[in-house]
Parts: sequence; structure tokens; C-alpha cells
Amino acid sequence: MSVQPVARPHLATVTTTLRHTVRLVHASTGARLRGLDARLEPAPAGWTLRVLPDVLVVSTRADAPVPATLPKVVVTLTDGALADVLVVPPVAGRPPRTMVIDLDAAEIEHVVHPVPMTLTVVLTTPSTGAPRTGATVTARATSGPNPRPSVALPEVAPGTYRSAAVEWTAAFTPLDVLVGGQPLRTLAVDVSTSTTTVHLVDTT
Repeated sequence: MSVQPVARPHLATVTTTLRHTVRLVHASTGARLRGLDARLEPAPAGWTLRVLPDVLVVSTRADAPVPATLPKVVVTLTDGALADVLVVPPVAGRPPRTMVIDLDAAEIEHVVHPVPMTLTVVLTTPSTGAPRTGATVTARATSGPNPRPSVALPEVAPGTYRSAAVEWTAAFTPLDVLVGGQPLRTLAVDVSTSTTTVHLVDTT
């Protein structure tokens, strides 16, 4: 009596191809945003979306039919504190803090701009620590065309100088604080809040 080998089930193989990577990037710092929830709309058969900490990965099966309409990525920022300092226009019919991104390239960087922010510089004199009044204080970009972009910080209280609320672009990351046209300190705006305040001794 002969024993026939047990037939083993055939395991089909499926080839998956990376189709798109999507990153949300902070316009001022260039940092990738984290805290994302995302999905494909519509979700074609054979298409998958993986949400990694700072990148979205879209893959397709080799046997997936070509959809009549390419899907979009619908991304919602789950970090409310982060979303509060970013410009995320409302999208009709979508939850707050949601963006709809077209899959129009293999690698996509979707730039998200910060809300307007103020910079406050509190100046004191080096010898007495008294407020340094009557100074001309300017924030100047460390990069960009010449003359470099600058933002005036008018005096709003004795020794306290504050800018208007503006978008601090990448050219101001970092920035130079000038007093009377002379560099005093290089610093960066805190993009996690709408107001940055620094205390400096005027040594110019």
C-alpha cells in the first residue's frame, strides 16, 4: 500500500507597488507634520493607504483595475493644538482641520502655512536692567534676496517692542533681531504658539 503525499494548498502571490507618498510640510520650518488621520476617497479595489507617523503611503496591487477616477487623500489633523497654529481652511461637508489632497504626483509635499504670529522683544539696559526705551527694533530674515525681508517691532510699552501678526516665512527661520540697525541676537519664532516673547539685554 502506497501513501500519497498530502496536497498542500497553493499560496497565490500578489505584487504590490508603491504609487504615492504624501507628506504634509510646515511652510516655515520645513518639518513634516505628525498626528494625521487619512483615507482614500473613493477607495478603489486594490488600493491601500498606510498612515505612518509623518508620511502617507499609497500602494496598489498589480492586478488592480485602473479606476475611472483617481482617488484623493482626505487628511485630518488629529492634534488640535497643532491645528490651531496652522491655516487649514474649512472644507464643506468635512470635519474641521481636514484637507483634501490630489494624488497628482508620485511624491507629494503638501505645504501647510502657519497662522499669523507676533514677536515681542522686551529690552533692558545692561547696567541697570531698566527698560530700554526709544529703540528701533527690527526682525530681519537670515536668508532671501537683498535687502533681506524685515518686520518692524514698534514700541508698545516702555522697553517692549511687538510686531504685527504676520506669517513668519522660511526666510525668518531663524531671524536676526536688530536694534538701531545693529544685530543683537539670532532666534526663532516659536511656531507652536501664536505669540513669541523674548527678553534681551541691549548690548548693541
